[in-house]
Amino acid sequence: MAVPILMPSLSPTMTEGNLAKWCKNVGDEIKPGDIIAEVETDKATMEIEAIDEGVLDKVLFEDGAEGIAVNSLIAVLKGKDDTDEKVKELLVKYKGLNEVNSKEKLNENNEMQDVKNKEINEIKGLPKASNEAVKENIIADDKSNEEINNYNEEKENNIQIDSINTNKFQDRIIASPLAKRLAIQNKIDLKNINGTGPKGRIVKKDIDLFLNKNNEILNISNKYNKNIKISSMRKVIADRLSFSKNNIPHFYLNIKCNVDNLLMARQQMNENVDEKNKISINDIIIKALALSLNKVPEANCSWGERDITYYGSVDISVAVAVKDGLFTPVIRSAEVIQISEISKLMKDFVYRAKEGKLKPSDYEGGNFSISNLGMYNIDSFSAIINPPQSGILAVGAIKKLPVVIGEEIKISNTLSCQLSGDHRVIDGAVGAQLLNEFKSIIENPYKMLL
Repeated sequence: MAVPILMPSLSPTMTEGNLAKWCKNVGDEIKPGDIIAEVETDKATMEIEAIDEGVLDKVLFEDGAEGIAVNSLIAVLKGKDDTDEKVKELLVKYKGLNEVNSKEKLNENNEMQDVKNKEINEIKGLPKASNEAVKENIIADDKSNEEINNYNEEKENNIQIDSINTNKFQDRIIASPLAKRLAIQNKIDLKNINGTGPKGRIVKKDIDLFLNKNNEILNISNKYNKNIKISSMRKVIADRLSFSKNNIPHFYLNIKCNVDNLLMARQQMNENVDEKNKISINDIIIKALALSLNKVPEANCSWGERDITYYGSVDISVAVAVKDGLFTPVIRSAEVIQISEISKLMKDFVYRAKEGKLKPSDYEGGNFSISNLGMYNIDSFSAIINPPQSGILAVGAIKKLPVVIGEEIKISNTLSCQLSGDHRVIDGAVGAQLLNEFKSIIENPYKMLL
């Protein structure tokens, strides 16, 4: 039978997707595992793989189509024994859901058209220039013999214009009817315009010149402004972090760690190791935080509607910056795997995140987060908790600072960290215990081997 190809739900927060592009054309033979299309979700661009074989018979959306509801029919795969009638039956079956989306877009377009029509009607319904002229103390063409001393005839867009005795109306503005109408439509104060017509009359070209100058000024002021459509990823980040700041009572704890021993240990770890396989400071920090949470399990939890969940393993979400947003791939059971394995996983995650190849299973879940801005030379910062997690560790840059060691002042490599905690599940004392455990491991990296 004919097989429907639907807009997939590729993450828990996805309600609609954008069809980035079709990878197959109508009439192409499709086999299981073939990439049919690329779909932009609220997290990334994902590939749709075929699970059946047949011929791509119908596509209902073009490349770049946006706002397609999850489970909407986007294409039909025609089987070997399928008839055109079978395809039509399938199209009718899924027509309802697709029509809902179409009607929503149609209503939106109709609303926009109504606004345009309203604006046009408002322009058409503007008062005549002569009435407006009375309000603005403007005089144009009143063909009264009492007001006309000199009669000159000129044509401006086939409109006859009269000269007016300027001596009698020295303080009044003289403008042609067309100029007045243009001024009203463009909300221009005629007092700001110098007329170039007979007796200083304001004519159409004066209005045009004024508008052109204003447009040039406007274009210069807007030269560096541009509007960019908000991506699905940006919307999700905005929604989740707004929810977090508005609903989670954050508290913050700061600590400084001497990392002289850690830097020395890292140097030894990376001896005789290829550049691409070297362990980073961030890899070690991930391990240290995981061990700390394992030692302080009261912090390895999350708030629920009716209960608090305490986790049996430590799954660390690590913020990875990408174009127009970030991902938080998860290092699972980080407390038990080796630093070298953490390093390999992170390198793979970073590469696939930049390429938009992460799968939902790579970034879903996680008990606690790390955000490291040390590579950007940031001393310290306050990070926002990634719900429903209980906290996030914000890691700054390593700086050489004077520290008191015994009775002496020495220069040491110092790492600043700040914990953002959810006060609904973590109290200040628990947060302090967690940070001190982290500091102890970072300053004595041999503890990671125990």
